Amino acid sequence: MPARRRLFACLAGVLALAGRAASAQEDAPPGPQDPLAGFAGERAFLRSPGNEVTLFPSFLLQVGGAFFPQQNDLESGFFLRRARLELAGWMGPMFYFDLAGDFAPAVNSSASSAGVSARSDAYVAFAPEGDLFIVQAGQFDAPFSFENRTLEAYTPFIERSLAVRALGAPNNKDLGIMVHGADAARTFYYSGGVFNGDGPGLRNADNQVDLIGRAFAAPLARTSHEGLREVSLGVSAWYGQHVAGLPFPTETTPGGLVLFDPRWTTGQAMPLTLELQESGRTLTLGGEVNVPINHLFGGRAEGVFKQQDLAETSILPADGSALPTPGRAKLQAIGGYGEVWAWVMGDDRQLPRPGLELPARLGRVVEPPPRHGVMLAARGELIKEDLTSNQAALGDPNLATTRLTALSLAVSYWYGRRVHASVDYVMTFVAGSTERVKATLATSGKSEQELLLLVAMGL
Repeated sequence: MPARRRLFACLAGVLALAGRAASAQEDAPPGPQDPLAGFAGERAFLRSPGNEVTLFPSFLLQVGGAFFPQQNDLESGFFLRRARLELAGWMGPMFYFDLAGDFAPAVNSSASSAGVSARSDAYVAFAPEGDLFIVQAGQFDAPFSFENRTLEAYTPFIERSLAVRALGAPNNKDLGIMVHGADAARTFYYSGGVFNGDGPGLRNADNQVDLIGRAFAAPLARTSHEGLREVSLGVSAWYGQHVAGLPFPTETTPGGLVLFDPRWTTGQAMPLTLELQESGRTLTLGGEVNVPINHLFGGRAEGVFKQQDLAETSILPADGSALPTPGRAKLQAIGGYGEVWAWVMGDDRQLPRPGLELPARLGRVVEPPPRHGVMLAARGELIKEDLTSNQAALGDPNLATTRLTALSLAVSYWYGRRVHASVDYVMTFVAGSTERVKATLATSGKSEQELLLLVAMGL
């Protein structure tokens, strides 16, 4: 019996070594005899014979549509959502870059409007230890929350959740330098950096910096439970001190209905236009849990807590410059979402892993046959915002409490990663005690229904 056990143990060890060798061979970069251009997976590439220079050209074209069954100020129709050209690649084994330009006009007021480059990545990275240690500098998705660090072309819903895009990371991207990395098995991931904190496409507005970081652990990543290896728990944090920051972001539904507008006009004898601007401390905390099961179905949830000091600043109508601050305000908000999803055709392995953005690498030059995939998803969201001011006479219509609840359903079709079509139905419920909420209830009612469409092709 001991001899048999030793024999079985030796055989198991040989098989394990063979499996690791095969896996390493699959992940090994192409050699001199392999093609210099083609596809690796579904990623197009160009390379030098010795892989000293490797380029990944890509594009993304998204056509969107928004339709509103209820009567409101929004117009139904189609629009160009994204028209992006991108080039990423390696210069030697340790230096990576990603540069993109988006030529579609901004159509959602919740998105940054600082220019064409504001919605695209533009960064360089130094990776001396593979994916374990990466120094990244430039403009990219801020390291806050699972959803904000998921590539926007592959999110389950057309728009990110309200809690993430209104409270967690309103501008999606930021300018700064970050250190991040993960082990080979993706048991853990860490990220943290120093950023302007003013959003993409802009120089620092107030000579201050923000600290942003995120980390998660996947405790089952190295176990034999393959279907549970990507289960993860994570936290995020964002801290900054603004002296004379930018206007507080406008909050909208996915279709563009304004729910929180930082600018208003007083009803005094000499009307003034005022604006909420970031001024003072900002602190945002987040927690996340992601539970994919067997790559076929699963669920995830995130929660966000935010405290933000603001200035109620009057604006000159002639040139838009600010006058001395007449009031101070404070925002305290909490929000979150929970979603479930299931693949009725295909599985989630045909898409990049969500919540994890690492430099693209060139493996074996093999183009797998594209697969058809159909995913169903449902999401519930909730936000509660409380705004107070030391100058209530200024008439800020956002003062008091705003409550937003949203339910979303989505059906998505995928042909590999290259073709995507999605239909989202979103119902948003508005409640609270602010004057803006009361005005919204009077004009649009307690709920807003939206039907969103997306057709996309990419490479």
